[in-house]
Amino acid sequence: MKPDTAHGRKPSARIQEKRRRARQEILDVARQQLNEGGVEAVTLESVAGDLGMTRQALYHYFPSKEALNLSLVTSLIDEEVETLIAAVEAADTGADTLATLIRAYYEHYIANLNAFRAIFCQTQLHSSARLRLDQQTLHQEINPRTQHLFDVLEERLAGRTRSAAKRLRLRRLAYTAWTSALGLVTMLGVADAIDDPLLHSDEDLVDTLASVFEAAASSL
Repeated sequence: MKPDTAHGRKPSARIQEKRRRARQEILDVARQQLNEGGVEAVTLESVAGDLGMTRQALYHYFPSKEALNLSLVTSLIDEEVETLIAAVEAADTGADTLATLIRAYYEHYIANLNAFRAIFCQTQLHSSARLRLDQQTLHQEINPRTQHLFDVLEERLAGRTRSAAKRLRLRRLAYTAWTSALGLVTMLGVADAIDDPLLHSDEDLVDTLASVFEAAASSL
């Protein structure tokens, strides 16, 4: 990796912290624009304008819209993982873990479907490889975060169980619960986009999913 300064020295801790705060401020503005206007609203021009800086100045922190988008998605996934882990660790028993996961997932995204769409939908809508998550980001940024979530879920479900086979079944069940919650929010997002509510209420659908996975976890 090349040094960050013209003289070959690493930037000081003060400069690194200033850069980190500036990047976070940019991401905060991008997140606000995403919340209010969706993925299309987030551009380098709009973010720079809200911050009172030039687009050229923004390039110092994010050299392209794709770079900004990748950092934004990564920060959104961080927020999801932290929220879900906090929820399941507060659950009373192992059997409640997946029901808690499903409810927490729904609550986290239903109030901000644009964040959900930014993470899970836009890569399917754009044919350009520039707008997809690249393999490096997936393997170094995204996968470790989701791996940690499922490590926590496995421990909560398995307790003192040492059987590798049972732990694998429980981990697979946790993954299925997570993807089921993702599928439910996807359908709710579609219904919201076309203003055509689903036949059943959100509460009934979430309760049904939660009870199914709670029962499944108890039976293993």
